Amino acid sequence: MEVGAMLLNPPGPLPADLLPHWPYARALDQALTGRGIPPGAVRVERAYGAPETAVLLVLGWDASRCAGQGGIRLGWSDDSGWSHALIRPVGSAVSRGPLAALRRVFAAPEAVADVAHALVTGGFGDYARQWHEQWDGARDVREGIGAFRQAVGQRTAPKSSDGRSAPALRCAYE
Repeated sequence: MEVGAMLLNPPGPLPADLLPHWPYARALDQALTGRGIPPGAVRVERAYGAPETAVLLVLGWDASRCAGQGGIRLGWSDDSGWSHALIRPVGSAVSRGPLAALRRVFAAPEAVADVAHALVTGGFGDYARQWHEQWDGARDVREGIGAFRQAVGQRTAPKSSDGRSAPALRCAYE
């Protein structure tokens, strides 16, 4: 199987310092690419809103990259961890709920790659194992998310290192 290039910069117009969870996205992409299943779509999201700012990642594999008739979508939020959905051939998603096999919010990227591999290759029953390992960079990213949320709590949006304001954001890489 030919492995695609890894993500080097955030998809979209904003620099990585405006995405506190970008280091986790890169580590995940590296593990998935190393496993031979780079996601075909990556969304790195955050949205300003009350009461808290959402910090999200969405990784997707369309039907052409999966063993079944549809695709797979893995979603991550810094407050609830991992979830997954099946993507029907017509494009609609069927939520499968929390991904209980990944027991940590910041699951180790290798664990995410193992679970994603089982899902993408059609081995849905093969991910009965539970992974308890946490990613080594979790503490730093949590601190970054905390600082980001503090900045969002101010009257103005946070600014990047070059002084640009950070609007509500959705980055997509496909």
